Amino acid sequence: MKQFILISALALSMVACAPKQTPKETVVPVLVEMNLKVNGMTCDECEASIAKGVNQLAGIDSISANHEDSTAFVRFDSTKTNLKDISKAIEDRGFMVASK
Repeated sequence: MKQFILISALALSMVACAPKQTPKETVVPVLVEMNLKVNGMTCDECEASIAKGVNQLAGIDSISANHEDSTAFVRFDSTKTNLKDISKAIEDRGFMVASK
């Protein structure tokens, strides 16, 4: 019985002394849609290369490139990435994002 009381007291003190957990803040995604002018695309493989490069970034919801009109449509979570990083990912693939 003494062991039970001792163990119960020890367990109760551990629970009472445990740090309180605060709820984590929930970050609400902020989706942004942009059409970009991309120079240098000539074929379907160019489109696929751009999509592959951009999709490696965190926060990308969708990317669609079109070599016929030299555009890329991207939808992304602006709390996780930004236009600068997206442009760099495209330029790292050998294409040029035209400034607006």
